[in-house]
Amino acid sequence: MHVTYVKLQRQSGVRYKAIIREGDRVVSTKTFSRKTDATTWAKTLLRDEQRLEALGNPQARITLAELAELYLGAWNGRDHALEGRVKALVAAAGTLRLLEISERTIRDDLDQYAPGHQPATVNRRKAAWSALLGYAVENDYIKDNPAHRIGARAENNERVRWLSDDERKRLLAACDASESPLLRPLVILAMTTGGRLGELLALRWEQIDWSRRTAIIARTKNNDPRMLVFPSPAIAELMKYRKTSGLIFDRGDGRGMVFRKYWEAALKAAGLDGLHFHDLRHDAASQLVMSGATLHEVAEILGHRSLQSTKRYAHLSHEHKRDVADRIMGEVFGRLTK
Repeated sequence: MHVTYVKLQRQSGVRYKAIIREGDRVVSTKTFSRKTDATTWAKTLLRDEQRLEALGNPQARITLAELAELYLGAWNGRDHALEGRVKALVAAAGTLRLLEISERTIRDDLDQYAPGHQPATVNRRKAAWSALLGYAVENDYIKDNPAHRIGARAENNERVRWLSDDERKRLLAACDASESPLLRPLVILAMTTGGRLGELLALRWEQIDWSRRTAIIARTKNNDPRMLVFPSPAIAELMKYRKTSGLIFDRGDGRGMVFRKYWEAALKAAGLDGLHFHDLRHDAASQLVMSGATLHEVAEILGHRSLQSTKRYAHLSHEHKRDVADRIMGEVFGRLTK
């Protein structure tokens, strides 16, 4: 491949066009206001063998939006939040062609996205980049996945947030007023079962054993099957919508409900900005521990692979034991003064 430069006279001034050719075929062109910039661009590109290979591949000229459409059409994974993250990437960078996407492109996107978002959320966005570009590599659109060269951001997974009774009432009232009739049952199931959002959105009516008030989730975050237990408030809510088959949270076309916009509207109405849906899982665990459940029992209910994840609730267990001891011993010694 070789490069030539063309000087252009425009009304706005002189421009310099760099043209990279392979034989007589034009591979790529770009115009700059300064010749030094055109030269730098061309030399950098000629040194980048991966991108040069992509430039020679017509499939690498498709946009990120076109790739996302192909990817989602072929995707059959279990992370139901991934579709939303992919669509968010398309909204931000959908017009970029694959050959234009580099490690720097992705880093800049993550840096712009990071303010106001937790590191874990930024990492999920990076994972969406990686999934899309990994699909492109598997199908020979490009030769390299630049997202693989970007490390994950340090996450603080020790966040434990639970709801007061007043917050719970406000949230449920906002769900009642929601345009989506499915938001209230989804929130109640999260509050009572500790189920993850993806697990609940994928739940089907035929999975529920009504006599035992359980459902077996075959594929979880840890790839381990587990039993979801429905306390009486959850069963009562589900009975209002009971069907024989299909997704419980079906928006009417056999696909999962649109969740994010209704959830965010409910949080705003309830004055609970900053609450994460995953916090409802923490709320369920916290209520169990503060009511006397052991950490082992909580781990079983939440589906934790080990007690390490459950230990974040240990201080609540200690507080419960202290309160029980205070109450009982206070009564014992109170009787001595009578």
